[in-house]
Amino acid sequence: MFRKTAAAFAIITAVSTMVSAAVNFDIPNTKTLQQEITALELSVPAAPAADKAAHAKVDKEWTVMVFINAKNNLEKYGLLDMNEMEMIGSTDKVNVVTELGRIAGYDSSDGNWISSRRYLVVKDANMAKIASPVVKDLGKVDMGDYKHLIDFVNWAKATYPAKRYMLVVWNHGAGWIKSRSMDAAKGISYDDETGNHITTPQLGMALKAMGKIDVYGSDACLMQMPEVNYEIKDYVDYIVGS
Repeated sequence: MFRKTAAAFAIITAVSTMVSAAVNFDIPNTKTLQQEITALELSVPAAPAADKAAHAKVDKEWTVMVFINAKNNLEKYGLLDMNEMEMIGSTDKVNVVTELGRIAGYDSSDGNWISSRRYLVVKDANMAKIASPVVKDLGKVDMGDYKHLIDFVNWAKATYPAKRYMLVVWNHGAGWIKSRSMDAAKGISYDDETGNHITTPQLGMALKAMGKIDVYGSDACLMQMPEVNYEIKDYVDYIVGS
């Protein structure tokens, strides 16, 4: 499990320029990386006219939506990642919105509450307790249901509109494991309470249904595969992963 959520915020500044460029690392030379970047001719694609009109009254540049399914043995790491995001918080230009789900039996910190909560992440230095306001307490929900992921994104877009949107899905991942048979185990967002998860094809269905997403990232293992990217390629401009 790679905790990339905090790192996702570090790329927002770079992604917000929507740079389309390349550095050639294959040909040996004496230039430094900074020199290579400085020499690039950057191209910034213009937003479609319809998008400009729709966002004319929207002040925020980005809404970053993080779907943290910690309803499994990753619970303590979900809480940790929430606290890490609070070290940055939302700003006058960026909304950081999360849904965090917990399950009994793995971690009892921060009040040991058991439900799924939606937050607007605010800046806070206390790594032991979530300080962000609970915008919505959903009780028990199925975070392994792709339709619930769609609901989260639709809610975030309506409640925290912005010019651009980034979605991060956080959990275990098993994108398209070749050694397994063609069963339903491949995917992301495993909910131990319901026994469900979002399959790789369902991830594509979810992104199609939720509309425009500018940047997508899986904060999960084994999800940066061509098979996964193929399912979502038509519904997102940039895919971030490792």
